[in-house]
Amino acid sequence: MSNSSYRNKDFETVHHITSRIAHKVRFLQDEAERTDLVNIIRRAAEFTGIKLIGWCVMVNHFHILAFLPRSVELSDDEVVRRYGVLKGASAAAMLQTKLCALRDTGAEGENKASLCLDAIRKRMYKIGSFMKIVKQWFSEEYNRRTDHKGTLWEGPYYDRIVPYKQSEIRKCLGYVHLNPIRAAACATFDGYPWSSYCDFKRGDETAVAGMRFVYDVKNDDGSELSLSEIAELHEDFLGDLLESEKLRMAEDIARKRAAGQVAPIDPLTTEAMVAQVAEHMSKVYVASMELQEQRQRAKSVCEKHKATEQALVALVEVYPGIRTDQLMELLAVSKSTLYRILSSLKETGVLDQDGRGCGWRKSPLGKQV
Repeated sequence: MSNSSYRNKDFETVHHITSRIAHKVRFLQDEAERTDLVNIIRRAAEFTGIKLIGWCVMVNHFHILAFLPRSVELSDDEVVRRYGVLKGASAAAMLQTKLCALRDTGAEGENKASLCLDAIRKRMYKIGSFMKIVKQWFSEEYNRRTDHKGTLWEGPYYDRIVPYKQSEIRKCLGYVHLNPIRAAACATFDGYPWSSYCDFKRGDETAVAGMRFVYDVKNDDGSELSLSEIAELHEDFLGDLLESEKLRMAEDIARKRAAGQVAPIDPLTTEAMVAQVAEHMSKVYVASMELQEQRQRAKSVCEKHKATEQALVALVEVYPGIRTDQLMELLAVSKSTLYRILSSLKETGVLDQDGRGCGWRKSPLGKQV
């Protein structure tokens, strides 16, 4: 969803934030532009108090995974320090000089100094302020350097609050880190310099803190995981996500081609994988047609219900990764009917709690599920 720059957010929440260059133009093609944007993201995060978990800057959009902590009372010195992180040491020195001059004039000047600091504090601990700084500052710098005119960004930004569960946060971070692989911008998980995972492998403090936030687990002796152990866990997880993405892409291409649409091969997958998936989908379709014919021949409501249950179990056995919308289409039943049957089969033990059958449980590509 698009958000206004000043929309309030609950504290202690995780946010997946994305924003795209207008008209999908590759304004960030130049490596220096991406580096500059990453630096602005870091400075804006430290100024506002936002905790960066991960990021990835592509040629026409960027992703940020961030934690919004509860706001804390900051000393005047800390406010000035953060101001300097954002605007530079000279700007911080000028602010400090201004505050001292105001305070030297007495109570009224002290009050004006406090109002000045409070105005800066109000920009902290807000996702909207953080994103406004990132996008506005980068736009101004980019336009100044390139003499660009007009809109740079496509709308405000997209902000999704990620459920505060380690599995969900890890999945979102994996999605962010897989962006360069999907775009064929690099061949390895840590080979893209504008991704926080590359910075993590280099030992960057901010990136390391973000990964520890996601992999908040301990060894058997209670000690923290080493950076190499975290990297091993994350790359195993990225590998599983990538295989799922390849299979999903192959299915999408196979479905489009079956419908007569032109679907060129994607860098993530191969023609062999698409053909394998298409063959399996054809078998599933034939099986579903046979099962539907059995249902139509059933004479009573009870027999039809039983035939539908058998059809559902058979489809899950043949295709464990099948989605609910696919089941609804193949069985020609409504969502409520499908969930009622699934619930009944789980209660009787025919299906496990993940909705899988108790028999053959391999994916179309032979990978255990």
